Amino acid sequence: MQLSKKKIHYILTICIIAVFALVASACSGTQTSSTQETGARDQEELRSPEKTEPTTAKEAYITFQDATNRTITLEQRPERIVALTPEFLDLLYAVGGQAVGRMEAMGVSIPEEAEGVASVGTVSQINLEQVVALKPDLVIGQARFHKELVQSLESSGIDVALMSMSSYEDMKSKAEWMAKIAGTEEQLPEKLQALDDRVNEVLQQLPGEQRTFINLNVTPGGISIQKDGTTGLEIAKMLGLTNVAETLASSPDSPTTSPYSMETLAKQNPDYIFMIIHGQKALGDKKIKEELESNPAWASIGAVKEQRVIVVPSDLFLTNPGLHYDESLKYLAKLVYPEIFGDAE
Repeated sequence: MQLSKKKIHYILTICIIAVFALVASACSGTQTSSTQETGARDQEELRSPEKTEPTTAKEAYITFQDATNRTITLEQRPERIVALTPEFLDLLYAVGGQAVGRMEAMGVSIPEEAEGVASVGTVSQINLEQVVALKPDLVIGQARFHKELVQSLESSGIDVALMSMSSYEDMKSKAEWMAKIAGTEEQLPEKLQALDDRVNEVLQQLPGEQRTFINLNVTPGGISIQKDGTTGLEIAKMLGLTNVAETLASSPDSPTTSPYSMETLAKQNPDYIFMIIHGQKALGDKKIKEELESNPAWASIGAVKEQRVIVVPSDLFLTNPGLHYDESLKYLAKLVYPEIFGDAE
């Protein structure tokens, strides 16, 4: 059977329409799938955290423990330091740093460069408001006098370190800490080496003789014998002297001291008696006359007879002399061994 041209044309038209319908459907399906995939990716990215390069937390400038075992972290180098102890004020300037506030200390000298620095009171009576007004980022104090200041200062956002120096080697480690605080680490090795050289120069001249001493603490409240734990004792021992008070019974309220009595001095009979005045020298001199020189038994002690009773300077023997250790050694060496080191001025 033959189809007419009209029917053939109609069939072709239907086929073409069907093909177009299939193509359109396929394209539509592809676009829908693509759109769905894109949307799914967008939703996933919204749910996922933003992709960034790995970051590391900023490292603290210094972390250390103070004399009360408190861990202190300074995020950056302190630029405004208040020093409440004379030995650390001196050490700060000795390593090349400076302070914005300082204490007053009777009988103890301060660095010449620090004389114009704002005072915040005496070591034992610090004016908290004056300290805070200086806006320090670090306050250096001492546990014996300044524990009660810590909470108030920290509540004001001020870091506080209660520090101590107990010996020559400890002083050198504290000097490294202080140089880090001051930002002068590069200068310190040369200074410490020069100090070691000066100290060794003194020690190498010692005759090796056995001589004894007792150290008396003179305060307005009384006199005590020092057994252990002071710079003055260490300096004497570095010079080869023996502290005869080490075997004495300790005071009830202080394991590093022994109760004073004239009988004890006479029994121990040291070659030298060194006295360190705490506080005003005039008050200390008065206490020496009242409790020692006025006692008839005082004149019978060998060190008194030989004129070997010496009031030593507080800033060389009461507080740690820091980078001036050699000056303390030379001073005492001249008193004990004048035939080698010459007479003390």
